[in-house]
Amino acid sequence: MGHQRLGKLPTHRYLPDIVRYLVTGGAPTAPLVEQVTEVSRDALKRALRDPVFVEALWLLIRLPQAAASKDFGAALAEIGMGAHPPTSGAELMVAYNNALERVQRRAHAGSTDLGDIARQAGAAALAEAVEAGMPMWSPTAADVQASVAALRSPEKFGALAHHFHANIVERVIHYYVDRNLHKLVGADRVARSVHDLATYNSAIRRHCIEAALIMRAFARDWLGKNQYRDGKDISRDDARRFSAFAVEKIGNELKNRKRSN
Repeated sequence: MGHQRLGKLPTHRYLPDIVRYLVTGGAPTAPLVEQVTEVSRDALKRALRDPVFVEALWLLIRLPQAAASKDFGAALAEIGMGAHPPTSGAELMVAYNNALERVQRRAHAGSTDLGDIARQAGAAALAEAVEAGMPMWSPTAADVQASVAALRSPEKFGALAHHFHANIVERVIHYYVDRNLHKLVGADRVARSVHDLATYNSAIRRHCIEAALIMRAFARDWLGKNQYRDGKDISRDDARRFSAFAVEKIGNELKNRKRSN
């Protein structure tokens, strides 16, 4: 597809330190997580220029509105997710992924690995939110639509946006760390066993969830103002501007968390 890799971050000295820590076990888990997270701050800023990142968030905003409309199929077609309402959670995720893949194909050189990360992050956040709102046994197409429509509330969108951004930070971290996974487990290293590696991964996940928590209130209030108070039909440009504020807030939070240790 010709999209660009994230590649090297020449403005940071953190990545070489991270690799050294992984190889030598020279730092405990918590400081290592803080070091790795610094890499994410630049990645989040660069993600704003990736059309798939913006589309992934925009669909999370518009999809619940489509599900709440009188003609779900027509509303889906309008936002580029096909014209057939999904009959299962799996079908919904396929439609979401297909819509983002089409954006990737159109973008060509403008698409980066950050787009793939955003697509995965959005799909994971959406799947978790929709599944939580559906009955455990044999959900119907109506159940899928109702669960998606419920996400249009500011409170639930706040949670959805929180997990979307936390997922992105976590995946950026693993993008750099996992290439050195073979060096991570062993005697006198960060993880001496697979159990230690699971603990390490859990620490990264917890750190990302906590760092992105600021998004809940911000996203809730933003949607409440734009969609419910002002009755605005939220565009991709609106989503991009929202993302710019979100990235700034999360970047500041990551910086503050690093400074406090």
